[in-house]
Amino acid sequence: MTEHLLTGSRTLRPRRITAALLGLLLPLTRDALAATDALRFRVFLDQDPIVEHSFQVGPAQDRPGQNGKQVISHASFDVNLLFFTAYRYRHESREEWPGGCLERIRASTDDNGIAYTVAGDKQADTLTIRTNGETRRLPQCVSIFSYWDRHFLKRPHLLNPQTGELVDVKVTAAGTERRIVQGRAIEAERYRLRTDKLDISLWYTPDGRWIGLESGTGEGRTLRYERI
Repeated sequence: MTEHLLTGSRTLRPRRITAALLGLLLPLTRDALAATDALRFRVFLDQDPIVEHSFQVGPAQDRPGQNGKQVISHASFDVNLLFFTAYRYRHESREEWPGGCLERIRASTDDNGIAYTVAGDKQADTLTIRTNGETRRLPQCVSIFSYWDRHFLKRPHLLNPQTGELVDVKVTAAGTERRIVQGRAIEAERYRLRTDKLDISLWYTPDGRWIGLESGTGEGRTLRYERI
């Protein structure tokens, strides 16, 4: 498998797709979904549906009676060309959030044959992250690309759960737009999130519910999440 996927006369860089998918493979966190059991999105590459993502959140098993969250998330998709699978991605993670900061993470990823394992634990004033045998220590309060909780937009750095790296981000408000969600027109607030590899647009209702995402792949194609 080469670095590029042939798509007609175009090429597609699969790692740009997984980079854009990154935040969507992460957990529901904090109290933004206190009254919600799941979010469901249909994912498109241009006009072609490639996967559905559902995210579940529940109380931390080892913190009965407390407000901690434990989240198990799973992502699995294949990009098929002609009669073979050109690209394969699998990701599973379990995270614990006693509040607005990540306390524990266990994640494994198969990125088209390249394996990653990430284990993180909060210890004193740091979060210790171990990725494929390499250890790094991050500041005490670390967040992830928690699109479903609009508070994450205030964070200047976010954790990549696939590689264990802390990523610099820049977020700007981009006005309001009318979006169609579950057959209804909704006036939504748009935000633009940028890193050195990503340029993502996010849409929220005025009360903070996440309803959509779009990101370029770097090859003239668009990855899109629609709420279902």
